[in-house]
Amino acid sequence: MAKLAIVTHEFDSFFMRKPNSTAITSPYLLFDVLVHLKQMGHDMVVVGGPTPISADAALYHVDATLAPKEYVDLARHYPIAINFRTGDISKRRVSQLLLARGDEWAGPVIVKSNYNNRAMVEDIHNLRATRAGRPLPHPGVAKGGEYRVLDSIAEVGEEIWSDSTLVVERFVPEPDDEGFALRTWVFMGPRERCTRSVTADRISKAADVVKYEPVEVPEQLRAERERLGFDFGKFDFVMRDGEPVLLDANRTPGIAAPLRPMMKKGALNLAEGLDALLTGRAAPIGA
Repeated sequence: MAKLAIVTHEFDSFFMRKPNSTAITSPYLLFDVLVHLKQMGHDMVVVGGPTPISADAALYHVDATLAPKEYVDLARHYPIAINFRTGDISKRRVSQLLLARGDEWAGPVIVKSNYNNRAMVEDIHNLRATRAGRPLPHPGVAKGGEYRVLDSIAEVGEEIWSDSTLVVERFVPEPDDEGFALRTWVFMGPRERCTRSVTADRISKAADVVKYEPVEVPEQLRAERERLGFDFGKFDFVMRDGEPVLLDANRTPGIAAPLRPMMKKGALNLAEGLDALLTGRAAPIGA
């Protein structure tokens, strides 16, 4: 069996202690996967910081949109390096909907942070670094506001176009009889699941899901997975005119409380995918 190093940022908090309990949990989907992996006989250790250790494999789980080079460079220290090609998951790298000043687009637009999860984690990293008297790991990056939908590109002000932390995209929701749909593809090596969830609001939030169902993964998204170098992660997308439109790619997916039972139920399937990567039964994407 293999020893797996989980590479995290030195200011990440992979583990959490449950309130009024000694039990350990985690905000990340990977945690439940590792529980099953351990039951399969593998060993693992979470490493906080860019320090190599002796291990058979490493999984890149740094919760930051743009990968620090010293973390990505750790790949060469391990016989099997998983997800180390996902160094840039910014909207400018991932999105198929980007608009630029002067573009022609007749529909509504959405203003987002260029950073994953509105740069909330980058903001936390910076705060922890400041408290520790350390240099900021993400200088110039601060937590962004909520997504904003505008009726037209003409309503986008100069303060948005000139802000490098923001992006403007075409807004193309997937309508449903009960509201709006969002499709989520979660995968680990050769194992996967894909779900279509529906919310009443046009900007989907897990807490507001009224229904969800399994759906197929479009082949075009598999090509995107290879382009972006993902072995493990979560892709959010919609279908528009019969074509998939990728909205977001996340290498460190979390678990929203309303979806936790479904996500935990699928953890064994993903653990079997990780086992396949560790034992050589499936090559990491891009290997």
